[in-house]
Order: sequence, then C-alpha cells, then structure tokens
Amino acid sequence: MRIAHIASECAPFAKTGGLGDVVGALPIAQAELGHEVSVWLPLYRQVWQAMDKLGIKPEIALDPFTIDLGFNRYQVGVLRVFLPGSLVPLYLVGSDPHFDRAEIYSKAKDGSDDGIVRYSLFVRAAMEGMKKLWQPPDVLHAHDWHTALAPMALRWDDPKDWVFNHTVSVLTIHNASYQGMYGSGAFVHLGLPRSAFGRTEWRGAINLLKGGVEAADAITAVSPNFARELMTPGGGFGLNPVFARRWQSVIGIVNGIDPKVWNPKVDTKIPHQYSVEELAKKRDNRRELLQIAGMNPDDPGFVVGAVGRLTEQKGYDMLFPVMHDLVNQGVRVIMLGSGDSRHEDSLHYFSSSAPGRFWGYVGFQDNLAHLIEAGTDSFVMPSRFEPCGLNQLYSLAYGTPPIVRRVGGLADTVTGYNGSNRWDASGFVFDEPSPFALRDTIMWARHCYHDPNLWTQLVRNGMTQDWSWHHSAQTYMNVYERVRAFRGIK
Repeated sequence: MRIAHIASECAPFAKTGGLGDVVGALPIAQAELGHEVSVWLPLYRQVWQAMDKLGIKPEIALDPFTIDLGFNRYQVGVLRVFLPGSLVPLYLVGSDPHFDRAEIYSKAKDGSDDGIVRYSLFVRAAMEGMKKLWQPPDVLHAHDWHTALAPMALRWDDPKDWVFNHTVSVLTIHNASYQGMYGSGAFVHLGLPRSAFGRTEWRGAINLLKGGVEAADAITAVSPNFARELMTPGGGFGLNPVFARRWQSVIGIVNGIDPKVWNPKVDTKIPHQYSVEELAKKRDNRRELLQIAGMNPDDPGFVVGAVGRLTEQKGYDMLFPVMHDLVNQGVRVIMLGSGDSRHEDSLHYFSSSAPGRFWGYVGFQDNLAHLIEAGTDSFVMPSRFEPCGLNQLYSLAYGTPPIVRRVGGLADTVTGYNGSNRWDASGFVFDEPSPFALRDTIMWARHCYHDPNLWTQLVRNGMTQDWSWHHSAQTYMNVYERVRAFRGIK
C-alpha cells in the first residue's frame, strides 16, 4: 500500500512535542511492514539546522512550481531527504516567506497569525508535488489541524482531481485543544469551493480541525480513551458535537515508542544498559543521576522524576503546591523541563530552598531525559489532559513505575496498583485533579517502594509489556484497509 503522511512536525527535523515523535516513527514502522511510505513536511529554518547537525544534504525532488491560493500566486520548491535509519523519503516543501522563521509556529513579520495561509499553501503544494512525482497515495494521512485541509481537498474540491480518485483520507487528532480557528474571511485561502464554507465554519469562524473531521474517511485519536473523551464537552474542546456525529469513524490507537531509541538494553545515552533480567544495573544509573543532582547516592529513599513541558496541561500546577510536603516527608524529586515562566521559577525556587531533596533543570537535554527515566524510582505525570503521552511508555520500558492521572492515553497504558492486583499493575493512578490527590498517590507509591518484592513485580510488569510501534503500525494498516473496503476501493 502507498501511504503519504503530511504533517507540520517530524522528528528529528522539526519537533515541539509528541506529534513530531509520531510522524518521525510511525512511517518507518509501516515501511518495515512492507509498505511504500513517504512523509511531507514544511521546509522550516529548523529543518535546515537539523540537516546541518545531522550531516544530511538534501536533493532537489522537483523544479520550483507555483500554487494559486486565494488572490495570490506563490512559488514553492520541494527537496528530498530520508528519515534517519530508513529508506522512507521525507519531502520538504519550501517557501521562505512562510517557513523560514525563528520558530516553527512563528507569526508573520507584522505579528499577525497567518497559519491558515502557511499550512494551506503547504497542503496544496504537497498534493501538487505528489501529482508531479506521479505518486498519488492509496492513503493520505493528515495530522492535526495544520494539515486538515488535505481530507477536505480530497472530499470537496470541485472539480475533483482524478489523480486522487483512489485515495482515501485519515486524520489523526494528537491534540484537540488546537483547532486552527480564523475569521470567516480567511476561507478564501483554502482553495475550496464556496459550497464547502458551511462545512468548515463553526460558531462564526473557520475551524480547520472541524472541516477535517467532517471530511476525512476515518479519524484516529492517539489512544482509545482519548477517542471517547473527544465526544465529551471537556475532551472535545467545544467540537464534541462534531466528533459525536462521526463517532462510528473515530478510532483510538495508542502511540508507540521506538525500541531502538527508548530501550534500556541498547540505550547509549545512559551510562549502564540493563534489562528486566539485570535490574541491579538500573541502580547504577540511579547512583549516577543522584550524583549529578547533588543528592546522596547511598540514601535508599524514594526518588521521583519528571520530564516535560511546564504547562498547565501537564498538571505541574498540582505538583508544586505540595512539593514542601513531599520533600519534608523524605521524597526526592528530579525535574527537567521548560515552559511557563511561573513553573520555571518554581524549579529555581525549590532547587535553592531544598538542595539535596529537589533538583530542577530548566531547558531540555536529551541525555538527561534518558537518565531520569533510567535512574529514578518512579515517574510522575499529573496531566490535566493527555491524548496519549509518551513518557509513561518510556517509564514502563525502563522499569520506572509511572504515577499518572486517569485521563486520555495514561488511562489506557498504566494499570494502577490498588493493593490487590500486584500481578497486573504497572504504576499508580489517581482521578481527582487536585494537589492533595497527587500528593497522596505519590506517598502511596513511596509506601509500596519499601516492599522490595512488590516493587520488583510492578517493575517487571511494566518492562515486559510491548509498546513498540510495530503493533500500532499494524493497527493503522487495518484501519486503512477497512476504509478502502468501505469506499469500494481495492
């Protein structure tokens, strides 16, 4: 099957979160299943920087061509590289006025949000590039609102482009809180017929995610529980009636992790590799991490780690109010992240007020992220909402039982220990979005940690689960096949 992924992020070239990780890994896993897969990405300034760092030289895939959109004509170019460690081509759509900016999602020079222009141009150029390369896909797989125009174009363009007569569309929702909303006058930038206006409009504005959900042959969410949450007022972020209308086409598929990158057996970013049969080596990583954090490596007390964006979504506003309680009761905390200034200030504050008990690193350091997963006893993710989450999957793989809130993909992937399910549990789970519920769950995990037999069983339960991309990739293939069969396309 020929599959084309189209997205605004793709690791390691352009990434701000989990979307980039998925688009960098899922296509490779699908190619390993024997399919012809490609990825299309804007040629951001950050992509040039990544290629330079990786020593990758792109080749010209297509001569420059023009795209007419709205009342303007734009010239674009297409370069080609390959996803590292694979033969999956990555096509890079270049237009310097739109993509050569300081940040991936930077606004225009005049300060306006021109995202609808940037990503409409990208989608239209990518689809034209597929035609020029004579590579119309069997499945055009779009990701989030930035590329939701792709299923809209396949469904509503008039006249329809015969090249895509046998192409079905899939739209994956990674984060429903970002929807691509613009004033109604921005509809002209989509290149759609006027008859499609009502299908893209939502509560007085153009809503690109809404249009994509209406148009796609199938909608996937990055976990089954997240798929259910999309139908609710809180989980659908106002679009729940739209998701509910298409409930039969919404499928939840948990993201995977790359076992070549996130696997303690082969991880070169940690000082001591280990497996479920060699858990003593995990303690060696613990010593290394505690020494870096200025903590006593001989202290057997409970150590909790956290890595991620310091935002309200991630629930850190529930963690900091009980930090004094935790460290005063013997819990040590190691955190890595950046984001909201008030949360960064909290990292600095607790690092200075509780040395030896709390250590925070503001920023991101990949090797340190791996060592925190390998060297802490437990990993905390108190998210207010979490479509899938990846760090809890890393934690399970590294024998670091996660402490999570029962939302989204966290509910699908972590089985909380309740005192009687030691043979099935893999972590600790709480429901109420409050600092006290989080504190009590961390203290429950600490209590369990001091039962070595119980803790070893929880560690083993997590490490023996398979959260690699292979299973998820095959599930996506099953969705593609069902959609094509439903459309009567062989």
